[in-house]
Amino acid sequence: MQKAAILEKCGFFIKIGRYKMEKTGAEIILQTLKEEGTEVIFGYPGANTLPIHDRLMESPIKHYLMRHEQAAAHAADGYARATGKVGVCLSTSGPGATNMVTGIATAYMDSTPLIALTGQVTTNLLGSDAFQETDIIGITMPITKHSFLLNDVEEVESTLKEAFELARSGRPGPVLVDMPRDVLTASCKLDSKSNNGQRSKKQHTSPKEKLEQIKQIATYLNRAERPIIIIGGGVKLGKACTQLSELIKKGRIPFVTTMMGIGSIDSSNGFNLGFIGTHGNELANSTIHHSDFILAVGTRFSDRSTSNIEEFAPLATIAQIDIDPTSIGKNIKVDLQLISDIREAITEMIPLVEKKERPEWFQRINKERELSEKRGSREGCGPAGKLISMIQDVMPEKTTAVADVGLNQIWTVRSWQPKTPRGLITCGGMGTMGFSVPAAIGAKIGVQNQEVVAFSGDGGFYMNIQELATISYYNLPVKIVVFNNGNLGMIRQLQDLFYGARFNACELGNKVDMVMVAKGFGIDAGRVSVNDPESGIEKMRKTDGPYLLEVMVDPDTYVFPLIPPGLSNIEMIYRRSD
Repeated sequence: MQKAAILEKCGFFIKIGRYKMEKTGAEIILQTLKEEGTEVIFGYPGANTLPIHDRLMESPIKHYLMRHEQAAAHAADGYARATGKVGVCLSTSGPGATNMVTGIATAYMDSTPLIALTGQVTTNLLGSDAFQETDIIGITMPITKHSFLLNDVEEVESTLKEAFELARSGRPGPVLVDMPRDVLTASCKLDSKSNNGQRSKKQHTSPKEKLEQIKQIATYLNRAERPIIIIGGGVKLGKACTQLSELIKKGRIPFVTTMMGIGSIDSSNGFNLGFIGTHGNELANSTIHHSDFILAVGTRFSDRSTSNIEEFAPLATIAQIDIDPTSIGKNIKVDLQLISDIREAITEMIPLVEKKERPEWFQRINKERELSEKRGSREGCGPAGKLISMIQDVMPEKTTAVADVGLNQIWTVRSWQPKTPRGLITCGGMGTMGFSVPAAIGAKIGVQNQEVVAFSGDGGFYMNIQELATISYYNLPVKIVVFNNGNLGMIRQLQDLFYGARFNACELGNKVDMVMVAKGFGIDAGRVSVNDPESGIEKMRKTDGPYLLEVMVDPDTYVFPLIPPGLSNIEMIYRRSD
């Protein structure tokens, strides 16, 4: 058999010359990505994606070669969170696809619009346990809005358009498209069977019902003596920050945020009481507990926000607005509900909300604020929190911070004051260690005119340390701050407080020289003590390219206050002896 015939039979041959008026599946994918506004792809090639990687050489879309597929998904996630666009990641079949699963699940839990493209064996080999075949559709169905398998080249364009429509519409999220190699190499006319990916939109609430529900919520809000708004990540996703800020100012309504809602509204407007939950602010948690009406916007009331559900907000009537009907009443029983685009709902509600001063409510809040400060509630992030504030002080105002998971995450989200809704990026629902460095890569590529600082602990840093090679190769000026306490700090704190200080499997040790490691990857680096960081911060600030700052932290440096497991939002502890 001739070499060309063998390649064609194996699905490797791209039939450009034979079908001058037609396009291959790979070409259709790249053209559709371009039409959907894709400018970058974060990926890692394999034999089954080579038809796409080959055509990428003629495409205006830039491909960033990551060093691990999980990091490719996190980078696309960070790109999406920083820009508001749909992130795109690409891997081969089998282990390449499964490596992306953690990144896809992370995007799913935090409602990040993401397209995950995975290579697959040829259609005639599906189900045969062929080399690098994995049922990635079955694996990812629970962690995507939908997973598509391309069976026919004529379905490629319409399927990809539908994937984008799904990823960015309603409650955003990841969509996976699995691409058998022979579909990528097969050809067809571009416009065949195309329906432009349009889906019929299910109407959950009629306009009349919606208006009545908005009026009802506004009435409760106007009557309330101790109202409060909970802002979730859906406010940013729904691009409703400006409208909600207007409603807050008009009604003089204090607000708290979930971790994903941080930065939605300007923190300096005086109404922000902080973020709620296990590691939230004392003032935010106590105000929720004493409120008589809660308007929850774009949040699903995760267990990390509510702590003990049975004792959450015992005095309050609760109203919830969300575009996703499955989020309504999912974790907390609500009294009033509205399934709606958040920006539309708040816009219609603004004229219905009365101007009020609420002096008694704010006097009570201010008194509680003074008490919490006397209890040292704001000192709970210790020297690490002060260092983070010092870094923000020397960086440009619109710098984007990307936090990992663990103690460093709580230190960062409580100390960094984002100046824009997308000024603080972190992983909420999934709690994925190793997120910050690759997500910072995506964020930096998405907002190239802004500085990006990634914060991590030593544990999370080790999990995607290979991405230093990506940063170095592309000379991305990402600043990386690694808090090194030689331990899994959050685990150590939990074992200390709730397991009788019986420390096990939490010590990482300090035998790794992170400065030398960074320099080995071609990245300048330095080391400081968390108590004496000025020189290191200055060196990092003055370095034009990437820089890693290792910050040595005492392993007994924890974060307070916190809510012990099973207790209510007002049963916080403030120090180790409590």
